Amino acid sequence: MNSSLDDGTWIWHPKWVESANKNSAGGFVHFRKSVFIREVPLESAHIQITADTKYKLYINSQLVSIGPVKGDEHLWFCDELDIRPYLRRGTNHISIRVLRFYFATPYATSFARSPYGGLLVRSSGGKDHIGFSLKSDDSWETALDLSTRLPTNIKEDDFLHIYEQVDKRKEGSLVWVPAIHLEFPNSHGLSSPWKLSPRLIPTAQIEPKSFVAIHNVRSTIPIVEWERFFHLNSVHECAMIRLPTGSTHHLELEVDHLLTAWLDFRFERPMNDGSILRVTYSECYEDPPELVPYIRCKSNRRDSTKKILGPVDQYIFGGKAGTTSLHYDSSEEKAENFAPFHFRTFRFIALDISVAESSDLVMTGVDILETHYPLQVLAELRFGAEEVSKMYPELFETSIRTLKNCMHDCYEDCPFYEQLQYAMDVRSSAIFTYAVSSDDRLARQAIIQLHNSYSPNIGLTTSRAPSQQKQIIPHFSLFWICMVADHFEYFGDADFTRRFLPACDGIFDTFARRIDPTTGLVRSLTPLDKQWDFVDWTKSWKPFGVPPQAATGFQTYTNSLYAYSLKKCAIFLDTIGRPAIAVEYLARADAIARAIKAQCFDGCFFTDGLASTRGELKSCPSQTNQVWAVLCGAISGEPARELLSHCLSSADFVPTSSAMSFYVLRALSMVGGGLYDDMFHSFWNPWREQLSQGLTTWVEDDVSKRSDCHAWGSAPLYEFLAEVVGVRPALPGWAAIAFEPRFTLISNMNAKVPFMIKEVVAVVHVKWWQNSQNATVISFRIDSDIEFERPVRVRLPNKEFEVQLTSSKSNAIFTVPL
Repeated sequence: MNSSLDDGTWIWHPKWVESANKNSAGGFVHFRKSVFIREVPLESAHIQITADTKYKLYINSQLVSIGPVKGDEHLWFCDELDIRPYLRRGTNHISIRVLRFYFATPYATSFARSPYGGLLVRSSGGKDHIGFSLKSDDSWETALDLSTRLPTNIKEDDFLHIYEQVDKRKEGSLVWVPAIHLEFPNSHGLSSPWKLSPRLIPTAQIEPKSFVAIHNVRSTIPIVEWERFFHLNSVHECAMIRLPTGSTHHLELEVDHLLTAWLDFRFERPMNDGSILRVTYSECYEDPPELVPYIRCKSNRRDSTKKILGPVDQYIFGGKAGTTSLHYDSSEEKAENFAPFHFRTFRFIALDISVAESSDLVMTGVDILETHYPLQVLAELRFGAEEVSKMYPELFETSIRTLKNCMHDCYEDCPFYEQLQYAMDVRSSAIFTYAVSSDDRLARQAIIQLHNSYSPNIGLTTSRAPSQQKQIIPHFSLFWICMVADHFEYFGDADFTRRFLPACDGIFDTFARRIDPTTGLVRSLTPLDKQWDFVDWTKSWKPFGVPPQAATGFQTYTNSLYAYSLKKCAIFLDTIGRPAIAVEYLARADAIARAIKAQCFDGCFFTDGLASTRGELKSCPSQTNQVWAVLCGAISGEPARELLSHCLSSADFVPTSSAMSFYVLRALSMVGGGLYDDMFHSFWNPWREQLSQGLTTWVEDDVSKRSDCHAWGSAPLYEFLAEVVGVRPALPGWAAIAFEPRFTLISNMNAKVPFMIKEVVAVVHVKWWQNSQNATVISFRIDSDIEFERPVRVRLPNKEFEVQLTSSKSNAIFTVPL
């Protein structure tokens, strides 16, 4: 991107009021400009565009771009586009609609913004490049959109505030005025509030979808007509449906899986105004919640005898009198459509339509365009026909779908409720992404954005970034460090990793300053710290996900995670030439692990805090702290195997949630002795139970049952590829490949595992099968567009060795006797 981009002129509406309006989270501003060209450019015509907070660009009534990628004060993204395909000879209409969330409010938490609304447009090569001058200046006209409000009082929406109340009867009063320049200093180290950067990730993928079922129709129109209209009856379809004056209609529509999508509700423009469309979005059918929106009552997600509950869009039609030429749609005069500005998350929607007394309303369709980050899934798994692996393909596909739904501008915790990029959540999502695609672009952006939130004053990152509200969960800073270590393990990018070392060291120092000299443990936070020591969502730790023993001053989990993160960081420090710091970190980790064993182990299991205080609170031990004691090295070998075997099969321990599933499996793998294999098939019973309840994505947790889509439940992606197929990096950046197949779990396997070499994707092909002597035959091959050699460190039962393989040439065959 042109380095002079920061010199561009920002424009805005002269009468905009940056209001802390409790009735709306923000507002919309229209911009328009017409340009005349004699000929369409022969070559590409690039422009650069960004806005605060979001924009939609239209040229000649065609949607060109939606942006920018979510940013914040440290990094604001700008899109570079080729607009040549949208230009025509003669007059060209360029229209931009900007969504501006108010700055000084807690609303729309996942959309960080500066104190100023603004729009920047410029041709990246000047006038000669595209044949006309295109820049944001006072030649643009602008108007405030008075028809749309973003309500803040929807109980089902406590975070996003993207849902719209639209009254198109107000659109006829648009007043167009020249845009004004926003004046900012640009010298002596001063600049505009936006630190501009080209986007770091590719544009979103879109795919048309359609409804698959209709339920609970209450309408004067027969259900068979609705089925024809929504193409649910392939024999007789219809292109429109006429709703008579004064009528009301309720229908509930289902898509085949929970998705994130752009929606467009299409109607003929009615003669008169006043008809109302209400759209309710829901992940499932459910009983009335215990606490809206946080504690839900869900069972069979497709039980249509229950209710569709969720946030609502409302659209009041403007009719012929409300016609305004905004050039957002080529059929504006004849059609009146409602297309929400932001994508929606749903599996079910309820439509409630009230037709005005003065004119019919003709519905012509509902367009659904599923959208998410363009994740290219290169991993493949084909299982044998044995009963034990019968549901594993569905587990794998559901995990892919869940992960994709949580990938847009950034990684997201749950797309329906928050769309926030939390470090703990992202660490799992990034690893799962590496496993199935070897794509690190969204992860790199996440690492950078969370790093930008680091505050030297407190020595921690925020729990989530970008975000309009700063939230501190100290444990999440340690998960961010693990993200940095994971990225180095998979991609070996030393230059990228080094830039984060000062923040990593600062975070470790923050925890070190809390070490109590008597116990040798990191102390818990106090209420005065204004921070949240969240651990996991379990029933016994409601409502904040913190063990009761934290109140005694110490958390075992804090210390285990601290030691674990020190060890993860030490591995890459040693590799990139910082061996002295690596030795220091390992020594600190070992000291903490010894203190955990001395202070938080009662001789049978690890307590949630000091072992001496457990009896005071009468709290049950937790699976979480047995798992993390193993991961940090406080216990190992046969005692660790016995501890995990007991706690994971006993009802006397507070169970982990799906958020911790990845870490439970890492501990099982770490202790060895066949325990991972022994527990593997039964471990997925909670996932099987979700499928039996009609879920198409994995839940956030089974305590609140709030969200039906959260990517930390996609652990099958890593487990099947890295543990069962057994392919993972043995050295950073796949300089050596580890191969340890668990072929006793599944007797026949055909798999592909992707990885990255010199920015080129390579794929490991693994097969195994039983020969006529009942021996297992294993095949291992590397395919790539470039030729390279790699050592493969093979570990089979009672046998370890290394083979050197050349990509696309060598095929190693191993036979393991019965």
